[in-house]
Amino acid sequence: MLSRKIAAIAAAVLTAGAAVFAVDAAASPNRVSAVTYTYDFDNSNDIVQHDDGYSSGYWVDKNTTVARSGTQSARFRIRSFSSAGKPWIQWYYLNPQQSAALPVEISFYVRSSAGGSANAWNAAAYAATANPHSDSGSPSAGWQYQSITHTANTWAKYTFTTTVNTVSASELNVAVGIGAAWPSTRTYYIDDVTVKVG
Repeated sequence: MLSRKIAAIAAAVLTAGAAVFAVDAAASPNRVSAVTYTYDFDNSNDIVQHDDGYSSGYWVDKNTTVARSGTQSARFRIRSFSSAGKPWIQWYYLNPQQSAALPVEISFYVRSSAGGSANAWNAAAYAATANPHSDSGSPSAGWQYQSITHTANTWAKYTFTTTVNTVSASELNVAVGIGAAWPSTRTYYIDDVTVKVG
């Protein structure tokens, strides 16, 4: 059973790239039952408002204007200007099951008033033992991306699966976010995040 410590961080990251997942060839210890965590942003510990003073153009807060379930969602305000970036929310799970290939599935819903994939922006998810903000100097490692192709003002579900080498790891980090890659200003909403570990 994983013990849980939740923290939420929104951060601008100036690089994007393919996901890299470290998998050890050693045999995994006996697998325990999967543990599932859900976040609908109606609880006080689901997210902490982040405001960088608009200096980078990326920030996240809770919002009651649009919600898929409950009364709130996470609102991602993005001003991409002329470079790529990625605001995110992350959660930490202390003392994860020790495994060379621990299965992790992350799913969530995305909505925006702007639809389609013309801007090639992405739904993004992260799973690794390192904090995504300090991932050995490589913020792209551990991230996966899927092109946002939903219809405007509708909720679209995105699901990401991977395995993480947690052998000798003290924590497992997961995150969800929006990868921006076009000079534009957009607001996205994320709701009903599900994280399945094991």
